Amino acid sequence: MKVCHTLICFFLLFSLQDGSTGLVSAQVAIYSRIEGENVTVECSIPSYRDRKVFCKETCNKEDILIETTNASAQSGRYSIDDKDGVFFVTITQLTKSDSGRYRCGTGIHFTRTSYKDIEIIVVDAKLDGDPSAEKTIDARTGGNIVVECSFTRFVVNMYVCKEECKGEDILVETTSDTHLKDRYSIRYIEGNRTGVFVFVSIKQLTQSDSGRYRCGLGRPSSHDSYQMFVLNVTDALTSSTPSSSVSSASTETSNQSESSLKRTKGVILYVSLTLVVLVIVSSLSVLVFCRKRISKDKSEEPEPQEETQCASAPEAEDDPSQHTYSEIKFVSVGSSDGGFHGDAERVIYSVPRVEASSDEPPLYSTVNNPQ
Repeated sequence: MKVCHTLICFFLLFSLQDGSTGLVSAQVAIYSRIEGENVTVECSIPSYRDRKVFCKETCNKEDILIETTNASAQSGRYSIDDKDGVFFVTITQLTKSDSGRYRCGTGIHFTRTSYKDIEIIVVDAKLDGDPSAEKTIDARTGGNIVVECSFTRFVVNMYVCKEECKGEDILVETTSDTHLKDRYSIRYIEGNRTGVFVFVSIKQLTQSDSGRYRCGLGRPSSHDSYQMFVLNVTDALTSSTPSSSVSSASTETSNQSESSLKRTKGVILYVSLTLVVLVIVSSLSVLVFCRKRISKDKSEEPEPQEETQCASAPEAEDDPSQHTYSEIKFVSVGSSDGGFHGDAERVIYSVPRVEASSDEPPLYSTVNNPQ
């Protein structure tokens, strides 16, 4: 890091522009903002010419972000406003991809006197004041972070370290304006009214990067000025970082889960209703069958039953040859309509079978019809 002297300071003089608006040099105006904020840059060029242009990097045709011949215009997140002959450009909802070099100018072709160089640095946090007031930065694996540390006085040496800041804990230490080491980088910018600014960057974050960090001026082992921040790196799938991409992914997953749940409930309801209908139909079929069977049984007449009884004649002599028998058949009628009328007791006579040569008188037996 170099201390300004004579002509060198004339060309590389840094000063704060418009209070907290940003930093400005003789060549480049630098603005730093936290991600999600807005930034308004001043194009200190007379705007009496019709065409006003704001572009990025090399300002080729495809790099033009907004242009107009009117006093004001807007295109997406970019807008132009002409105030008292000087126009301003505003960018809303800054993202990390907005970091870089820009130009604003007038006329059809840029010349050295008709455009202004601007740099915008989008950071995750700004650290100033008491080092004990630590700030926590939530990040995702694979992402990058940029932290701005501000100091009120200049010291040649600057560094970034982790945890105890001893030995391997010192990630970057340099006396140059910028330094890059592996995934870590540090950059120094001086402002002549508000002190100095150190920008710390860590790329391709992993969960092992989580911890407490210190950015400072001087030596890590000394009590020189430093700022502290805590980095919390979580996996991209389970991160709770409140970014629009994570919120969008979470919403989409939730919608898919709700849709899948609704489809599952619909299938279960359909199957349940189908089973209920089948059970009801089966029950009705069995009931109809049983009723038809009972009706059929009742409509059938009982078959006549035949009863056979043997009637014997009174005993004659002990001689077996004198016994004579006859067989009588009775018919039971189920309906009273087909029965006999008269006495309840009916007498039927049967003629015994005797030999013709017998001189004995015929024998009779009385048989009562069972009720």
